[in-house]
Amino acid sequence: MKTLTFILLAFFSALIFAQYPGADEYQSEYSEEDLPYVEIKRVTNFAELTREARESKKIILLEMSASYCGYCKTLEEFIIKPMLRSGDYTKNVLIRKLDIDSYYPMQDLTGKQSSPSRIANGLDVSLTPTLLFLDGNGKEVSERIIGVNTLEYYGAYVDDALLQGHRLINNRD
Repeated sequence: MKTLTFILLAFFSALIFAQYPGADEYQSEYSEEDLPYVEIKRVTNFAELTREARESKKIILLEMSASYCGYCKTLEEFIIKPMLRSGDYTKNVLIRKLDIDSYYPMQDLTGKQSSPSRIANGLDVSLTPTLLFLDGNGKEVSERIIGVNTLEYYGAYVDDALLQGHRLINNRD
């Protein structure tokens, strides 16, 4: 019975999200212009980012996105930007973004010149949006979240992944 319920819930969630990326039913009384401006920083130097995570004992939440991905924009507007605006995550999390279809130059974990698509391939990411939870060595410390199916629970999934990642990082020390 639980399996059938889960399948039905997943099916109906998919139907609801077929209307996205507009996410009209989640529009609040405030427009983007009413909210404080936040920007999701792009990764340009993976070696520097992981060094910062190691030194500060923070987890890296890395959004793998693409310019054509409407779901990525929905995820950013309704989950990631509110996380940044709240300030609740700055103490323990480095939130960054990598556009896998971009061509901007960047450095990999070893400091060598690379590209976003090579980094994505190295992390075995081909679908967007994908959220990765990485430690200061660039290793995944929580199960990645691929796609968006329900915004109602997505924030809880992210919080659970961050908590799991922090536990793993803290238990290593």
